[in-house]
Amino acid sequence: MIQPYRAALDSAARIVRFPRRLRAAYLARPSHCKGALSAAAVVCAAAFASNAAHAAPSVKIAAFDGSFINFPLYVANDLHLFEKHGVDAQLIYGTGIQPTNMVVSGATEFGGFAVEHGVQVIGKGQKLKLLVLNETNPPFDLIVRNDVPLPNLSKGFPASVRDLKGLKLGISSPGASADTSLRLLLKQAGLDPDRDVRIVPVGDPTTQIAALRNRTVDGTMAFEPIQTQAVFGDKITKSVVNLEKGEAGPDIYRSYAFNGVFARQDYIDAHPEIVKNVVGAVVEAEQMINDPAHIQDVLKVAVARMHGIAPDLLKQYIETYRGIFVPYASPDAIANVNRFLQYQKQLDKAVPYEQVVATAYMPKIQIQASGK
Repeated sequence: MIQPYRAALDSAARIVRFPRRLRAAYLARPSHCKGALSAAAVVCAAAFASNAAHAAPSVKIAAFDGSFINFPLYVANDLHLFEKHGVDAQLIYGTGIQPTNMVVSGATEFGGFAVEHGVQVIGKGQKLKLLVLNETNPPFDLIVRNDVPLPNLSKGFPASVRDLKGLKLGISSPGASADTSLRLLLKQAGLDPDRDVRIVPVGDPTTQIAALRNRTVDGTMAFEPIQTQAVFGDKITKSVVNLEKGEAGPDIYRSYAFNGVFARQDYIDAHPEIVKNVVGAVVEAEQMINDPAHIQDVLKVAVARMHGIAPDLLKQYIETYRGIFVPYASPDAIANVNRFLQYQKQLDKAVPYEQVVATAYMPKIQIQASGK
């Protein structure tokens, strides 16, 4: 008569992810113990089943690895904010357009990727919605090696970009935001991206920094932590146009929505509470990033995630740029994303704000970054 109790406990253990080796140990226990433990097994099975009923729902979130682009997701994950908000989250990593495709295909429930990519696929008929921003400003800094002459650097954009004619410039991958943003800078400076420079893919932060050190490229459309390491760490490059500060480059970037968390509309409709909790965890992560009292907590996350970058440089970056990690995407910001895509001939017709943003979940709060 022990078999029903064994089956009940085994089933409950599977439901709550009871460690396989412990479940096996229970099932393999000596026969003389089975009768004595049968009543306990019933109690245990019931307890496991109760816990399973209240277990946090599991979700997968597509993201980029080792980049400040998704820093709020790292903070929410590593500091257990997803758990605090009742979600068992797993970050699944990709590059370029992959995180977007993961959400569109249903491979992940959520994804942190460029708002530009989200608007593009929504414009093509995909039912996605932006839930919360990871960051506002593009994280890019167009940098070149120190030995590259820039006679017009002091004149600023667009004159400084004209000095790049004939150079080899690196990007992460073709079609990625680094690629499209670089092409916008070049065009507005009067250069043809396909004729006046050579644009080459050089991959993630580690390989981009190596390409600069080895002189494989003259410069890159760098994203953090590349520019912090190359400019302030290795001291091998200089900035031509820093879009991350929001003070240079095209006016379109003055109010922008660069990266955010998306989900499919059918998932949002079916799981409103999970969506609300994921948004809540990201908002709390951004509040921590912007609060100097939590600098050591978020710095630990950065050190663990941004491999090869000195902690003092990471701290410098967080204290300088924490203000771009805010949750709210304004109508003006989405309008500028539309303008960018139309300028690049990647979007025929602007997509309305309400079609892009899940307004019922988008936080209406603005986080004010404090001083150091």
